[in-house]
Amino acid sequence: MGAKLHNIATWEKIFPTKQIEHVYYTTDMLVRKVTGYITVTRRTLMNGMVTNITRRKRVRWDGCGRCYNINNNNRLRDYDIHFTD
Repeated sequence: MGAKLHNIATWEKIFPTKQIEHVYYTTDMLVRKVTGYITVTRRTLMNGMVTNITRRKRVRWDGCGRCYNINNNNRLRDYDIHFTD
């Protein structure tokens, strides 16, 4: 698996389910970093009943598609983007 940067057209094909907030480019107009949101469900206890709460979590992807938490460098492998080229 190589670390290859992609252009914005390749990224836009993948993002109908995730939301892009900001795109950072290299000098060659390849995507270096993307910040955005993912939807996360969390089980919580409310009034004695277990319920699922959905919320938007702010994350960033590097140019190769690896996902990280926006506040620290925790890797979120479940939300990595896998390019098919």
